[in-house]
Amino acid sequence: MSRIGVVGAGIIGICTSFFLQKSGHEVTLFDHNEPGTSTSFGHACTFANYACIPVNSPNIYKELPKLLFKQNGPLAINFSYVVKNLPWCYDFLKNCTEKKVEYIASSLSNLLNHANETYDQIFSEVDVSKYIINSGALYLYNTEQDYINEKYSIDLRKKNGVQFKEVSTSEIKELEPNIAPVYYKGILFEESKYTTNPYKISKKIFETFISRGGNFVNKQVTNIKSKKSDISVYCDNSLNNFDKIVICSGAWSKKLAQMIGDEFPLDTERGYHVMFDKINNLINRPIGWSQSGFYIIPLEDGIRAAGTVEISGLKNKPNIKRTDMIEKEARKILPDLGAVKSTWIGYRPTLPDSLPIIDKSPLNQNIYYSFGHQHIGWTTGAISGKLVQYLIDSKKQNIDISAFRADRF
Repeated sequence: MSRIGVVGAGIIGICTSFFLQKSGHEVTLFDHNEPGTSTSFGHACTFANYACIPVNSPNIYKELPKLLFKQNGPLAINFSYVVKNLPWCYDFLKNCTEKKVEYIASSLSNLLNHANETYDQIFSEVDVSKYIINSGALYLYNTEQDYINEKYSIDLRKKNGVQFKEVSTSEIKELEPNIAPVYYKGILFEESKYTTNPYKISKKIFETFISRGGNFVNKQVTNIKSKKSDISVYCDNSLNNFDKIVICSGAWSKKLAQMIGDEFPLDTERGYHVMFDKINNLINRPIGWSQSGFYIIPLEDGIRAAGTVEISGLKNKPNIKRTDMIEKEARKILPDLGAVKSTWIGYRPTLPDSLPIIDKSPLNQNIYYSFGHQHIGWTTGAISGKLVQYLIDSKKQNIDISAFRADRF
C-alpha cells in the first residue's frame, strides 16, 4: 500500500481517489475549493460518449474567419490574449491536418468507448441513479448549410463507430414539441445519458471515499518538492509527505507541473452557462444547437444552457456578451424559457492536440498526471481515474493510452 496525494477535487480527482483507495492505497485529496464545485459543476451535464470530434479541424482555415466575426457563433477570441500565446496557437494549427484530426478522433474514441462501463464500476457502489437519465441527446442544425459544413465530423463519428441516427423536422417535432421550428435537421445520440445534478454525483462519490477512510485537505497546494524517498506537498505552513502523487487540477495543472520541472502547453477554453427557472416537461433531453455551440439541459433545479468556446485564459474577466448571446439563442429555440436565475463561467484545460495527458511525469516516476480533458472531462472522469490506478499499480490496461503520454510535446 502506498501513501498517495491527489491534487485536484474535480470529477477526475474524485474518481482517481475512489479507484486508488479501492485498490488499497492510503489516499489524501487536495483542493482549496469544495469537491465538485469548479469546472465539474457547470458543464453541459451529458455523458458524451459520442464526443470524439476535436476542436481541431482540417477545415479551420476556411471556417475561422466566419467563426471570428459571427456574433452568435460558438467561438469567441480575446485577440490580445492570443497574440501573447502565439506558440500555442501555432501548435494547435499543426494539429489541424486531416491525418492528425483522424488520429485525435480515434484516440478520443478509444477512451470514450470505456467511459460508461468504468462509471458503472463506481455506480454499482455509489447509488446515483436518481440523478441520471437515459434519454439520449439531440443535436440540431439550424440550416442546410450548417449540416453540410458538419459532414466531415458526421462521417468521422461514423468511422469511429459512434451510434446515432439522423432525424427529420417532423421527428424532431415529435421528440421535442416545445422547440421552435428554427432547425433544418438533427442527429439523435440514442445511447447517450445525462445527469440532472453533476454536483450531487461528485459529492456522493467523494463522500463514499471519505467514509472509507479517505482524507481531504481543503487548502491550496503552494509547492511540491520531490526527494529520493518521498514527495512533499506544501499547503501554506503545513507539509504532507507521500510515496506518489497525482496532479489532476484541470486548467491549473500547468502551474503545479512547473513546480516539479515539467512544462506542458496547457491553456484554457472558457465555457459559460445560463441557468433558467425550472419549467417541467419543457424539453425531454439535452438539446445541442449547432449555430452557437451549446446545449440546453433539463436539470433538477432549472434549465441550463451551457457551452461555447472562448479563448481568453484564466485571468481575464468573464465576458458578459457570451452569456447574453447564450440567453438570446436559447430563447430562440425555446421561447417558453423562464427567467434567468444565474450565470457561470468555467475553465476547460486544453492542450494543442485536444488530447489529455494520462501518464507518469518524464522527470519523476512517482508523479502522475491526468489533465487536459477539454470538453470531455465529465464523461471520462471514471476511465481516467481507473487508468491512473492501473499505472500506479503497474497493471496492464485494456486500452492503448500511448496517445496520452506526457512526453509527446
